[in-house]
Amino acid sequence: MGSTSVTPFTGSSAFAAQLQTVIQTAVSRASAPLTQLQTQQNALQSQQSEIQNIQSDFNALQSAITSLNSAVQSNGMAAQVSNSTVASANVSNGALSGTYTVNVTSLGSQASAISENSLPTVTDPSTQSIDTASSYTLTVEGQSYTIQPAGNTLDALVSAINNSGANVQATVVNVGSNNAPDYRLTIQANDYVPTTIQLNDGTNNLLQAMDPGSYVQYQVNGEPASPINATSRQVTVSPGVNVTLLGAGTTNITVAASTAAISNALNTFVTDYNNLAAELEKNRGKNGGALSGQSIVYELQNQLQMLVQYSGGSGSVTSLADIGLSFDSSGNLQFDSSALSADSASSVLNFFGSTSNSGFLQNANNVLNSVTDPSTGTLTDANQSLTSQLTQIGAQITSEQTSISNLQQKLATQMANADAAISSLEQQVTEITDLFTSMQQQSRSISG
Repeated sequence: MGSTSVTPFTGSSAFAAQLQTVIQTAVSRASAPLTQLQTQQNALQSQQSEIQNIQSDFNALQSAITSLNSAVQSNGMAAQVSNSTVASANVSNGALSGTYTVNVTSLGSQASAISENSLPTVTDPSTQSIDTASSYTLTVEGQSYTIQPAGNTLDALVSAINNSGANVQATVVNVGSNNAPDYRLTIQANDYVPTTIQLNDGTNNLLQAMDPGSYVQYQVNGEPASPINATSRQVTVSPGVNVTLLGAGTTNITVAASTAAISNALNTFVTDYNNLAAELEKNRGKNGGALSGQSIVYELQNQLQMLVQYSGGSGSVTSLADIGLSFDSSGNLQFDSSALSADSASSVLNFFGSTSNSGFLQNANNVLNSVTDPSTGTLTDANQSLTSQLTQIGAQITSEQTSISNLQQKLATQMANADAAISSLEQQVTEITDLFTSMQQQSRSISG
């Protein structure tokens, strides 16, 4: 928000420039409080912007803790797939070491249907429909659903089907050209099952089948003799071993103890921690950033120290240093993955615990929540306080600008009146001077 400008004053008297100076001087003096408010406003806006930068860095660190928690909850297990075109796999809590041979015999298909060719052609689905009924019956997997569109349009019919609770997805497709569109209703089952999808208007069936649907079929370690029928391509082949089937064929999935997932998560944690620490450090010292001298910087740095100084657990791992995390001479956190590999898996898992239960992860989660909680977090409070101050200063600036504008208009009117009076006097002086000169000339002529 810029300072108040002074509208140039144009007068006709010889003193117009001086009168303009009077207005400028008065407005300049009256603008001093406004300039101060605008300076405060700019400082607060810079502080709020920096708070938001720090908030983003804290969120990134919290995401790193979440990823580390996921890696830990897999019990240090990792899955390797021999043929990635057949399946992908991930492990979660409860996974055990083992090798699983997955044979995918069919990826299955989702049943689908499209509106009949004999129905009215729809060129604009937002204003036209394939049928004029106000109520329909949708049948999927032997269950019936009443469909009542909000209006007689194809778009409204699609919306009503998707909101019906039926295990399907409806949409509109154009089977015509761009110049001659032919919009049809299509409905697809969400599951991979053989089923019939039909929509009836009370008299006629409105759909023709495109795909009858089929099960996903697979075997694990050759069992059972007749492949398993699944309704989804995401399957669980063992507790904590989750597989996504991608294509027909056979692949081996090997689940074994591994520190790779935890190491990757710790590397991300180290990067995000150092980024946050550097951002906070920018706001310290005489030439620091927008938050220099603000107590919140020291408070947040203390929270970071609480996070990395945690100690607990039992066995060979009781601190972050025991798993390879330490600070270098520049104060940056670093990670040596070889230290993690040398520790026993049970000690490492015991030290980490979980975000909801115990250990380093619970401590880290509590510390970060105290900073980022959207209702009570330190950064939330700081941002709300700055927003409140900016609102107050904005109102004060508006009030000051109004007062200055009114002052300027008042002075302009007064100076215009003064200029007019001076101009009138100047004109009178001119007239008297001209008259006196004329009289002198006449006198010289008579005496001569």
